Amino acid sequence: MKFLIVLGFSVLCAGLLTLFSQIQDLLKYIFSLGALFTGIQFFKKYESRGMRIAFVITTIVLYFIFAVIYAIYLTIKAGPLPA
Repeated sequence: MKFLIVLGFSVLCAGLLTLFSQIQDLLKYIFSLGALFTGIQFFKKYESRGMRIAFVITTIVLYFIFAVIYAIYLTIKAGPLPA
């Protein structure tokens, strides 16, 4: 059960951070605040050191995975490179 809780919070936080890093508008800061709020709520609710470390590491790994997936999506959407 703890694994699902950490994974859920991490997916939400990583998704918000991915949106923050990809959007070039003033709206991007709302996603940053959302990720910060999610992290604060997780740290308030779960005080064990192991769960906090797992949350941070999982969020970082998922952020990079989501960023790579988004980059691949943009590459496919752009089409083949001209010769």
